[in-house]
Order: sequence, then structure tokens, then C-alpha cells
Amino acid sequence: MLAFKNILYVYSDAEDNTMALTKAVLFAKENQANLTVLFTLTEDSFPSNIGFSKAEIINRLDVLDVERDKMLRQFSNFTSIQQECIHNDSFIEVIKKVNKYGFDLVIKPSTDEGLTGKIFGSNDMGYLRQCPCPVWLVSPESEENQPSRCIIAAVDVDDIYPAEERVTRDQLNLAVVSAAVTLAMAKGYILKVVSIWSIPSESRLRHSSFVKHSEEEVNTYVKEIEDSHKENLNNFMLNALQNIDKDAFEFLSPESISIKGHPREALPAYAKKINANLVVMGTVSRVGIAGLIIGNTAENILYRLNQSVLAIKPEGFKTLVA
Repeated sequence: MLAFKNILYVYSDAEDNTMALTKAVLFAKENQANLTVLFTLTEDSFPSNIGFSKAEIINRLDVLDVERDKMLRQFSNFTSIQQECIHNDSFIEVIKKVNKYGFDLVIKPSTDEGLTGKIFGSNDMGYLRQCPCPVWLVSPESEENQPSRCIIAAVDVDDIYPAEERVTRDQLNLAVVSAAVTLAMAKGYILKVVSIWSIPSESRLRHSSFVKHSEEEVNTYVKEIEDSHKENLNNFMLNALQNIDKDAFEFLSPESISIKGHPREALPAYAKKINANLVVMGTVSRVGIAGLIIGNTAENILYRLNQSVLAIKPEGFKTLVA
């Protein structure tokens, strides 16, 4: 399983941290991991009636320190917590802390910027694009309120990649499932490994005015693609069994699910259908280029999800944040 031993929680006064911080504390305890809470400052950190004098600002910062110490003391019976502070809430400054201290997981509440259907704001997308370690964005809706108690591990088993990229893709798939197994074991959730497949040319094959194909021919072709995808997914599951904690994998007995559709639509729709608590997914489509931004497909999926997300980078990913 993927081990998380040095966790950073990003605390923002602009968000409700109750659920996400509790998750971070309990997860750190369950994994015997170090936990650091990084307090950030936003415009919500300061009352509207505060002036801009140096004395007033220093006094407000002192008050915040007392409030933060009191807030963290409620978790003192669970785990030891270190504290850090930055004077903004930029993902760039947070990633600098990740680079400096070698954190292997970042947890933060997702930023709701009021965009219809989008629970991940622009600052969150900065984490997903550039943070070198996995990022767990906890949605405003409590995972515990979802009845399924289910985690989705989204993998890509298509054959469309060149050989050198397929190796990295396969490693990323294993990292996604390994992280999902870790969380499912810690939380006592069920695990579903989901892969989406599609035939971009299917509509043209069925309705082209220039090249005629019988319905039987097209159905046979579609069935071949479906069977090939299911075989790839089954082979991946066998590989995962051998390369991830075998006892944990067998105990969870994850269900593998092959879904026809476009990933940006089919994965969020399935997550909503089963009331999934968390989606674990890879967030970079191609690798080998330092700081390459998140893949378009992954970004489109994220904008449609209402679940919490654990985003995993591929091996060899290098952030542009120094």
C-alpha cells in the first residue's frame, strides 16, 4: 500500500475546516504519521473593522495564535501536531513548504468559489497541477453523510499510449489503487476500481452517409472493444494483486467496473449514482515534461465531481514551484 507518514494539513480561515481537519487528525493517528497544520491568512482572517496600523495587525495575529492553539488542543489526545504559518493562502507558498519538508500528503478543504457545479476553486486547481505529492481535497459535503461508504479508484487501461508512456501510465494506475487501498483499509470502506471506455467513431460508423456499415458489423466491433477493455482491466487487477499489499487487497476484494462513455461525464455520473465518498485518480495525462499541467480529461472530470478527491501524480513528476 502507499504509505503516508508526513502529512500537511492546510488550514484556511476562508473555509470550514471542522470535517477536513478531523479527517487529517484521525488519518494521521491511524497511519502513525506526523501531522503538521499549516495556518494560512486570508482576508477572512481579519475582521472588517480592523485598521491597518502595525499595532492592530500584530494584536490580531496574537489573537489568532491563541485561537489556533486552543483549537488544536482538542486533538491533543489523538496525535501530536506541529504548526507552521504563512501570511497568505497561495498554493505556491504551500508547495514550497511541501518541497522543503518532504510532505507526502496534503489535505485541505476544497475551495468553493460559488461557481455552478464546481466545488474546486482556482487555488485548488493549482495544488492539483503543481503539488508534487498526493492532494486530498475534502468537499463541503461530509463524506460520512454519504450512505455508500465507498471509494472509487479511477484507472485508465486503454491501449492508446505509446510503449514508453504506457509504463508510466501503468505505474500511475498502481499508485492510484494503492492509495485507495490505504484509505479504504483505514476507514473501513468498500473499494471499486473503475475504468471508462469509449469509441469516438461509433456515431460515424452507425450514421455515416458515405460509408455504410450494417448494425451487426458495428455491434460486433463495439463488442470487441468492450471485451478488450474488460480484459485489460482484469489483467490490471491481477497485476495490482501482485504489486499491492496482497492481504489488504484480498480482504477488500475490490470490484472492477468497466463503463462505456466519455470519462468527463461517465465517471462523475457513476460517482453520483452510487453516492461515492471519495474518488482517487491520477491528474496528469502525459509525463516527462517538468511541471506539465493537469490533463484536460482529468480537469474536466474534477469540475464535474461533487465528491472529495485524492489526486495522485505520476512517478517522475516535477513541479515548477522551486
